[in-house]
Amino acid sequence: MRSLRVVLLAVFAWFLVAAAPAGAAEIKIGYANLQKALNECQAGVKAKDDLKVEAEGLESELNKKQEELKKMKDELDKKAGVWNKETRDAKEKDFKARTAEFQKKFMEYGEDLNKKKQDTEARIIKELRDVVEEIAKKKGLTFVFEKSVGGLLYAPKELDLTDEVIKAYDARKKKK
Repeated sequence: MRSLRVVLLAVFAWFLVAAAPAGAAEIKIGYANLQKALNECQAGVKAKDDLKVEAEGLESELNKKQEELKKMKDELDKKAGVWNKETRDAKEKDFKARTAEFQKKFMEYGEDLNKKKQDTEARIIKELRDVVEEIAKKKGLTFVFEKSVGGLLYAPKELDLTDEVIKAYDARKKKK
């Protein structure tokens, strides 16, 4: 759906250029790869590193809990024959409850990390779009297309604003 919009915008821009009278204002076009900018700007790199550190911490915590569950399971397997029914049932119930809690935490951690990643990326992309708009206005560009969504198949390198966007974004962030 997104690539269809890009294609339609490109066709629209082409019609504007083709249908423009000789004396009409010049149409200037540029493009930027916001995915590349997100991955290479300082805020994007830092966000990725922060998420990695957080994920490693959560993974460590989950590994400890998983090891505890493994020990409980081993104990259940070894001692189930010597325990009376009440003790065995209580231990199995406790093991099942802890296993369910572990699975729930595993899912919650994954969802939380994914949400943080999406929120951070959305915020940075919005800020990058603001930078693209500033650059487009300074350069007098009529249209700026997004390359990473797959709708832009070819464009001359000199129309690529991506590196300029990254530099301007990083400079803006340093001022804050």
